[in-house]
Amino acid sequence: MGTRRHGKAVFLAAVLCAGARAAASVQVDPIARLSLEGGYDSNVLYDGKGSGAARVSPDLGLRLRDHTWSFGAAAGVDLLAYPTPMGANGSETVWNGRGTLAYHLSASPRFRFDADASGTYANDPVGLARLGIFGQTATAGFVGRGGLRGAWRLDPEWTVAGTFAEYVVHFADGTGSASHTPGVELTKRLGPRLEMGGWYRFNYFQSFTAGAGDATAHEVLWLMRYRWTRHLTLEASAGPAVWNPASGSTQVIPEAMAQLLGASRMGDLRLTLKHGVGLGLVGTPGLFDSVEGAFTWRLTQKVRLHADGGVWRSGDIPWGANAALGYGLEGELAYFFLREVKVALAASRFARIDAGTSLYDRNIIGLRVGWEPRHR
Repeated sequence: MGTRRHGKAVFLAAVLCAGARAAASVQVDPIARLSLEGGYDSNVLYDGKGSGAARVSPDLGLRLRDHTWSFGAAAGVDLLAYPTPMGANGSETVWNGRGTLAYHLSASPRFRFDADASGTYANDPVGLARLGIFGQTATAGFVGRGGLRGAWRLDPEWTVAGTFAEYVVHFADGTGSASHTPGVELTKRLGPRLEMGGWYRFNYFQSFTAGAGDATAHEVLWLMRYRWTRHLTLEASAGPAVWNPASGSTQVIPEAMAQLLGASRMGDLRLTLKHGVGLGLVGTPGLFDSVEGAFTWRLTQKVRLHADGGVWRSGDIPWGANAALGYGLEGELAYFFLREVKVALAASRFARIDAGTSLYDRNIIGLRVGWEPRHR
């Protein structure tokens, strides 16, 4: 009898210890960032007049992870001060808000789930231009993106996945649009580097503008993922999209996308080319073309160069008539002190190419000081 009780006690203690070890295995890292910037904006109110500007950007968040999952959440604001009134509230001080969420789960070698979401509220033309929206009459807007992907490996070669993408552009005057895109993907490994398959997506474009009709699209795409080198991965897709507007005739639109991703100890690289249906520069659905890129180059242990930007074009289905064309470029050269404090020279330019005027052109240059604690 005593032996049985002793055995039960040992078993219970083992269970409790295992639970304690599992709880202790979760690593918690706080996220805290602070950035201060002062500089000059050449076209603050889109009237050709420049002025100085200052920005304070705090961010707070939390990162949790163990050997099977990770979760991160962060939120921040940009407090901008201008010497002249601007923004949706017509004051000299405006603010922009942002937030991100990310969750990754690898419950088994055969199943993986990924989810991410980001949202930005821009209360001034500069914030909207950084989101790829140029010349919008509304001076405040929200842009949100989100995605889900659950993948199940059927066998060593075949993988099936369910996907969902959300994109929302909403302005303070009530205009804007959203796209809701569920999909299913089936791929096969053709070697240690190559994976091919197919992807079906259904797009529902919802308009927030009174009197504007909604639209749908069916996409059937060929997929390829190729591990080019140890540090470079190439992804590509192509196929037709069947466009169904609320009023008008059905159109077949060719689509294509190519993306090059790189990561190494020296830096990171991303280059994306896309042609197809989507939400354009002013938040309306149509034919969308884009070329986007970003890179980070660690020149030395303390010196880092970063740049990102893109060219965006959106027009009417099916041939892109009445197109809006714009671009944005940003970059900084940073020097790190004690791995936690950086001083950077930053510059950016945003412009509309199609407008035939410099009304939408703006150049911003400034000095940034940032702080962020490092974790293992």
